[in-house]
Amino acid sequence: MSLTNSLRRARKRSGVSLRSVATRSGVGASNLSAIENGRRDPTSSTVDRLSSAIGIEWVPVATQGRASAARALEDITHAEAEGQVAQAYRRFIQLANDLASADAVTRVLLSAEKPEDVPSRWLDAVAALLEVRLREVSAPVPSWVLEQGGHPDAVWEPQRGTRPIALSADHAQVLPEFLRRGVAIEQGELVSV
Repeated sequence: MSLTNSLRRARKRSGVSLRSVATRSGVGASNLSAIENGRRDPTSSTVDRLSSAIGIEWVPVATQGRASAARALEDITHAEAEGQVAQAYRRFIQLANDLASADAVTRVLLSAEKPEDVPSRWLDAVAALLEVRLREVSAPVPSWVLEQGGHPDAVWEPQRGTRPIALSADHAQVLPEFLRRGVAIEQGELVSV
């Protein structure tokens, strides 16, 4: 569940321990752990109490089925870890399409939550994509996106299918936001069909 993952990420970012949030919110530590790990669904009042204990506010947003960039990155890295590289790539392209079809405000809201740091170059690719999609509509770019510098000296090109391919992206067709982070995904790949 996206909400429980967001709660866990917010708690970790705030530097507050699980026990501390449990004490502040009146939710048992074992219940909070079960909620954060997706084994129990919280009620709306529990979400309110946990949010207050963490120091965050939930704002309802009509996303029309679009996932946040943080949630999409979770899906991407999970697929990558399972060896489903084609699925990881497709999920990235879905995020590109979802952002392209959203208005400026929705793009900002879908980009605002900083994802968990992951040892995957997909984090660099997602940050580059968000910078591109937000700048397209002259929207503010979250600081976490700009701070994700990538590895410009170690160019990475994602595997798009089940068979590995050699680096083949035409760097003249790769947007600067991607090149700066060392990610070789051509601009044409981001165009929705």
